[in-house]
Amino acid sequence: MAQPAKTLRTVVAIGVSGLVAAAAEMAIVLPIQARLGVSPTRVFQFIGAGAIGRAAFHGQAGVALGVAAHLLISVGAAAVFVLAGQRWPALVRRPVLSGGLFGVLAFAVMTFVVMPLSRIGFQPPKSLALGALSLATHVIAFGIPLALAAAACLRIGGRTRPDSSAAAHA
Repeated sequence: MAQPAKTLRTVVAIGVSGLVAAAAEMAIVLPIQARLGVSPTRVFQFIGAGAIGRAAFHGQAGVALGVAAHLLISVGAAAVFVLAGQRWPALVRRPVLSGGLFGVLAFAVMTFVVMPLSRIGFQPPKSLALGALSLATHVIAFGIPLALAAAACLRIGGRTRPDSSAAAHA
């Protein structure tokens, strides 16, 4: 395949799978948080607080920053998965399995790397049940949808390998 076409397909796969994962995750997170008494505004302010601290809780700028940060993180994660899927085609051929494992990895990175480095700092889940719910959400509503979308975008004519040279890397 010509390099520009492969590059375009890669960029599209990253963008689409990142947006799918961001939307799927929030489709689960926002109702759960509402049930816990937390509004969507507060959820996105909390995400924005990772970058600017408590100032995110004053006004709508924190909400916008939270939405942008959530999308950026999701697209960044999608870039990792898509590029890995091009290097190791088995990830694309088995998107439910690889996506589930990617969700566990995303949970671990967010919990033990991103949060501690943020302006919020590390905050363990308030209960074991909430921690398990967060892990399950990362697996079911982030990793798997991301991998399914990436696999669909990388398929051409029923092939699951991004290009013929991928077989050499398998």
